[in-house]
Amino acid sequence: MKPIDRFSYLKNNRVSQDTSSLVQCYLPIIGQEALSLYLYTISFWDNGRKEYLFSSILNHLNFGMDRLLKSLKILSAFNLLTLYQKGDVYQLAIHAPLSSQDFLEHPVYRRLLEKKIGDAAVEDLKVESAEGEEIPVSLNQVFPDLAELGSQEDLGLKKKVANDFDLDHFRQLMARDGLRFADEQSDVLNLFAIAEEKKWTWFETYQLAKSTAVSQVISTKRMREKITQKPVSSDFSPKEATIIKEAKSKTTLQFLAEIKQTRKGTITQTERDLLQQMAGLGLLDEVINIILLLTFNKVDSANINEKYAMKVANDYAYQKIHSAEEAVLRIRERGQKSQAQKSSNHSPAKSNVPKWSNPDYKNETSEETRLELERKKQELLARLEKGGD
Repeated sequence: MKPIDRFSYLKNNRVSQDTSSLVQCYLPIIGQEALSLYLYTISFWDNGRKEYLFSSILNHLNFGMDRLLKSLKILSAFNLLTLYQKGDVYQLAIHAPLSSQDFLEHPVYRRLLEKKIGDAAVEDLKVESAEGEEIPVSLNQVFPDLAELGSQEDLGLKKKVANDFDLDHFRQLMARDGLRFADEQSDVLNLFAIAEEKKWTWFETYQLAKSTAVSQVISTKRMREKITQKPVSSDFSPKEATIIKEAKSKTTLQFLAEIKQTRKGTITQTERDLLQQMAGLGLLDEVINIILLLTFNKVDSANINEKYAMKVANDYAYQKIHSAEEAVLRIRERGQKSQAQKSSNHSPAKSNVPKWSNPDYKNETSEETRLELERKKQELLARLEKGGD
């Protein structure tokens, strides 16, 4: 998009200028520039009669192109604007903002607002609950003919909020499985971001949250690690393939218990704490299991070398090791480097035995050099004879 590109407004797309929810709920999150752009589009909407240059917006709002693009992205993310492109011509569709009540019922929008203005201020914006029971009236009661067309759900008459994330059902499953948030405000935002990025339902997101939880606490960092995994193509040996399979199929506690059992030991509280620390780095169970195996192979002991294990864990977190396959390749690579260093440092010992005493010695002296040596030998003999007189 360039300043000289043209745009028009979508026809029959008028939106009222009720700014109460915009100022109360949207403004603290989207910022002044995005709000200014939104109000500009409402004010200059012309029912699609003509085309304009984006430079007209830049001039009026005193924007640079970068600020305009950023504001358009923000408004699109909050479903206040939709931008359509055909070649170098664009069309703007304007959408009405949610009411304050609907905004605060959206779990993600609400938490974004809480991060900006605080829980108490958001609580003050809530609509007071009505007393008594609601008297519901369905469209079918007013328009009986609707029954012939289908249910309200089929007709899309049930109200839905854009980017809906069913936090209530998510919480119900958490209660059933004994899970909890580490930081609900931050975790909900991260869960929503993952669901939106992967185009997952709330249930698919929950499945990943459950499988990557640490001691029943949801870890969005480990969820990110899991979705970042990529297939690793390498010729793993049968031994390496077995290790990878075992590491992927067991939790860290199960894997550690099996290792300890072979050494007639039991898991200590310190080792449990160590597993928590490594998981806190965002490492997945399959990667931690490889670290455990590597650490135990370094020592002949029933107890883990905690300092060494954390050193490797920190290195893997820094190197962004996302899977057991990558961890095994990392170990293989380190082993090859170590072997190469040993070979380069190994030089043959010096010998005091003259080279000519070697059975394979070859005299490669040239004829010219041999004659010169012979001449010097004769001169030396002559001097010795004179000295003897």
